[in-house]
Amino acid sequence: MEYVLKEFKSNADLLNGDFYQLSSYHWEADTPYRPLTYANVGIVGDSLVAVLKCYEDDPKADCLNRDDPIYTDSCLEFFVAPVSEKDEYINVECNSKGVFLSEFGAGKYGRRLVSDLTPLSPSVDSFSGEDDNGAYWGVFVEITKEFVYSVYKINIDCIDFSKVKLNFYKCGDGCQIPHYLTFSPVTTLPPGFHNPDCFATFKKEI
Repeated sequence: MEYVLKEFKSNADLLNGDFYQLSSYHWEADTPYRPLTYANVGIVGDSLVAVLKCYEDDPKADCLNRDDPIYTDSCLEFFVAPVSEKDEYINVECNSKGVFLSEFGAGKYGRRLVSDLTPLSPSVDSFSGEDDNGAYWGVFVEITKEFVYSVYKINIDCIDFSKVKLNFYKCGDGCQIPHYLTFSPVTTLPPGFHNPDCFATFKKEI
């Protein structure tokens, strides 16, 4: 399915925009855990910015260092292929403290840590609050053109985020109840989030 990639003046405007709910549930325990989780993505200035938000009272956040196994915590994840003619994609996996793991590659196997490829990195900012649905936490994940250039090694003038493929996830491999929520359903084998064939397509408005 194809979605519109909108432009926003600021991250705050993106946060106040329409959200997509993560409502595809996979590999569930006998007693499912389905925390309300939402995400949005847009272009802010020269950057691609995702915002993810989850309603949880006490999210597990034991990982303290970049590139720790963040997926064992309560984790919000943004996987994106920002260069339409390339198969490789970037995964950014974040806990409620804003600690993140980020890798690069064309599939689940043979991925490389972004920190081994470039001194640049995604920008991850965490936030929390409470509203009528309860307590929530979330993250902004910003991908700049300079960062994409430094990872993909392509002409920076060719990077315009006019068409990107992506998915949003909520998981917690090491949580009391492991859980796996996705925005775009995972329908191919092998099972798992590293299924770029199941990414959704977002195109910039003309």
